[in-house]
This record gives sequence, C-alpha cells and structure tokens, in this order.
Amino acid sequence: MKTFLRLEQCLLPPVEIIRWNGGNLIIETSTTIQKVAHYAKNAVMFTGLLAVSPLTLAYDYLTQKQITPRPPAPDIAPAPPNWPPEQRGFACSLFQTSGLGTKWSATPGLAGRCDWDDWMDDPKHVAHPPGFDYKDFFTDVISNPGPYIDMLKAQNVTAHRFSLEWSVIQPSRDTLDHRAIALYKNFIEKLLAAGITPSVTLSHFVVPKWFYEQGNFQNLENVDAYVYFAIGAMNLFPEVKDWWSFNELGVKAFQQTREVYPTDVPEGSSLSKRVYAAGIATRNMLIAHCKLTQAAARLHPDKKVGVTHQWMKFDMATGNVLERLFRYFFEKFGFYPVYGFFEEGRFSFQFPFMANIQFEIPKEEFEANRRFLARLGVQAYPKAMIKMGMNHGQQYPCAPGSFQNSMFTFGAVCEEGGTLMRFGPRWKAEAIDEILDEAYALTDEVYITEYGSDARVFQWNRKGFELNEAAQAENLRQLTERIKNYVLTRGRTLKGIFAWSDLTQQMEWENGQECQLALIHPVRNALRQLVDWIPIPGSRYLAWVYGGEAAPANQEIA
Repeated sequence: MKTFLRLEQCLLPPVEIIRWNGGNLIIETSTTIQKVAHYAKNAVMFTGLLAVSPLTLAYDYLTQKQITPRPPAPDIAPAPPNWPPEQRGFACSLFQTSGLGTKWSATPGLAGRCDWDDWMDDPKHVAHPPGFDYKDFFTDVISNPGPYIDMLKAQNVTAHRFSLEWSVIQPSRDTLDHRAIALYKNFIEKLLAAGITPSVTLSHFVVPKWFYEQGNFQNLENVDAYVYFAIGAMNLFPEVKDWWSFNELGVKAFQQTREVYPTDVPEGSSLSKRVYAAGIATRNMLIAHCKLTQAAARLHPDKKVGVTHQWMKFDMATGNVLERLFRYFFEKFGFYPVYGFFEEGRFSFQFPFMANIQFEIPKEEFEANRRFLARLGVQAYPKAMIKMGMNHGQQYPCAPGSFQNSMFTFGAVCEEGGTLMRFGPRWKAEAIDEILDEAYALTDEVYITEYGSDARVFQWNRKGFELNEAAQAENLRQLTERIKNYVLTRGRTLKGIFAWSDLTQQMEWENGQECQLALIHPVRNALRQLVDWIPIPGSRYLAWVYGGEAAPANQEIA
C-alpha cells in the first residue's frame, strides 16, 4: 500500500492551498512556471518509483502491519450514568418533511425557492412510484404546529433537531420573508413552551436558488453571504441556543459528484470536474463553518455552534485489492478530509489528475479556538460492506445500484445470514463503538445527531427489499442498546441522541419514498396539515427509551 501511496502522490496536480490567518484567508496559487516544474519533477519521480516498484511492493508485503482504527479517546475516570442523554428526540429536514422552498411545499404562501425546486422537475432525479405527486410527500408542520408538538411530547422527546430553510427565510439576496420568520418563531416558541429544546441546522443539503445560481459554495465569495445569514438567524431567533452549521459536509459534495443532488457543475460533466468541484465545495463550507464559529463566539457567546459529520466508512467482504482501493478512495472522499480537518486543522482533498485542494489553520490558533468544534454531531449508520469480485454463484443481498450476475458481485452487500437496508448499510450495531471512539477523540461535546434503521430491508435468502417495520424496530433496539452500553461502560457523557426521522410522509432525498427510515405515520387533513399520527414499532420503542423506561422485550416492540 505504501508503494501505491508514493505513486499516487506523483500523480497529483499542483496544490491549491488557502491558509487561515486570524479569520483572513491567504490564497496561494502556482505560476505557470511552477506548474510546469511540478509536473516535470513528478514525472521523473513517478518513473523512478515505478522502476523500483517490484522491490518496494515486496518490502511492503513483508513489513505490512494489521490495519487498526484510529486510537480511541484517552481513558478517563468513569462519569455518573448518562442514560438516556439530556437531549433526546428526532432529527428532520423541513425541506424533506414539508417541501419548504419548492413549488410543492405543503406550507402555503412562502415565496422563496431552493436549488431542489428545479432539480425535482426532472423525474429521474427522485425515485417515485407510478402516478406519484410530489405533494403526497410533504406535510405542513409550521402553519399549525400544535398537533406536531403533541406528537413529539407523546414520544417523550426533550429536544428536536430541524432545519431552518434559508431559501424561505431569505428568498433573495436582499430580502427577508417576514411571514416565514413568523412561522418559524411561533414553532420555536411552542417547542420551548412544551419543554422541548430546539436544535437548529442552518444548512441541511439545501441552499436558496439565488445562492445556487451565484455559484453556491464553488464561489469563495459566497462564504460571507452564508455567515451573514447564519448570524442573522441567531439574531432573529435569540431563544435558540443550539445550532449546527452544516449537515454532513463531505456527503453533500459526494452526492453532488454522484449527480443525485443538485450539481455545482453542468450535469453530465466529466468525473474529473465533478470530483474537483466536490473538493472546492467542501473546503469552502469548512471555511464558512470556521468563520461562523468565530463570529458567533464574539456576537452570541451564549450559543453553541457545532457541525455534523457522517461516518461514511466501509467494511470489506474479502479484503481483496479491488475492495481495498474502493474503500481507500471513497473514505478519503467522504470521511477523512473533514475528520482530518477537525483532528489537525488541515483539510486535504487529493485525487490523482483531478484535485489537490488544501485548507490549513495554524496549530496555535486551531487549538485556541477549540478546534472550531464547540460540539460534534455524529451521523451514525453502521456500516456498509463492499463486495467486489467473484461470488462463486452465491447471490448476495445487494443495495440498489450494485451489479451482480452468476459470477461477480460489485456493490454494497451483507454477510451470509445478515440484513441489508435499502439505503445501503447492513445491520452491524457493534460498529458504533469504533464510531464513538473516533468522535470522542476529537471532543467530549458529542451528540448523535442522526441514527436509525430503514424499514425496507433485504434479508439473506429473500428475493428483494421488503417493508418490515418489526425488523426496523429490532435493528433500532440493537443499535440503541449498543450505544447505551458504550456510554455506561466507558463512562462517557453523550449530550444528545436524535433518531432519523419522524414523519414517514416525506422525501428521502433522491430515494423519494423508497427508503423508510422515518418512524411515525402522519394523518393529514385536506390542507396537508398534521391532525393525528400512528406510531409504529420503532417509534413505540423509542418512546420507552426517551421516557427512561426499561427496554421492552423483542416481541413487545412489534
């Protein structure tokens, strides 16, 4: 592997680096002469390394060490029992739940439009059944929030994580929609009156249409527009103390590269352009997060700004060369650049021939600002397993988009006897230990801002994905019990836990309603407002957990 890494470094384009200096950005670019020298030097190095590669490969093989996960956080004195966490509830995006920012919104009278509004016009962008209507996806939550908050109270929640949809708050660069502000303000006030802490995400995979058309996060100048909005939101909603700058920085760029989210480059662009754009977008969102963190500390010292990060890591079915390469490139795309930044203050996004994008903060300033991480949101769906190679006639349960015939399997699968979820991961509750070890290695202010289980599952020896709410509840129980055991045996304080998500009548991004991670069936009136709800096994289980009661037996969940 070391030989491969040396060769890979010779194939990188010239570095593009931005250095942080007290909030100011120092942008370093290469001249034409420097670029020519870079390519000439790397060509010579690549040729030399390739010539001796038989020797270095043999040496690598003889000296290879077992790959181990990053070291866990240092041992600490056991803390008092912390279960259930102080904040416990659901996480949702009001774009997904209500369609805010689109022409199909269930909440009437809001003028703002987001980048998904035009994107959803193309049917191939969102999975849907025959004869569907986007209006069927969405439920109005904020026009009449009473029944919705009653539902949350019935679930014993103490906190609720939701998105503040920028597009409806600020429908153009120079205007605010005071009706949207009033609706959100009423929603927040009613949550607080019910004893439920609002936990607000400022950007959850969605941006205003005007922001998108002006370059989105490809345009470094747009960073200040985002920070201006975020600080303005804290002024508008002073009651909210808990804020999240971005939902899953690396995943948004990853999904744009796959062309399943609105793309920053023309759809159909080369892989090279898409990968490069993903690196720029992730870097600029990190810069925006850092600027917001500093501004909020100065202007709103009573508020905490965190960021959520998806633990998008992979297991391998056999550990062959193809699986190792797949895991290496996908983890360095969606996981390690962001994790590495909050670990060391250095963002590095490197792909041969495509991207060499970096952002650095001096160590002293990085540590003085508490790693720009007042709190960390862990997005935990353990854990996808990749199979790439011969299957010897064995038919694996495969996630959509995978390839399988009588000889080969390429894609996300599960072990023999296992269960695969429709959106990709398989059941592996024990993997949460590694995730939490790595999270606590960064900070003690850890929240699980998303975790959950898909009700549409593919079980070993079945013929495809089936809706199974009892299986969903059982996996949710296994995962929750594993988290509880980690907290109590390791003496860790988990600040909050949020299940994804509440109302099943919503759009699960590009998957439409094919995935079923939500846990409560809404009952709606003709205006698409919530008037009642129907809990399912998973939500009944969570109501016990959130109420601090003993976990029921398996048969009682169903």
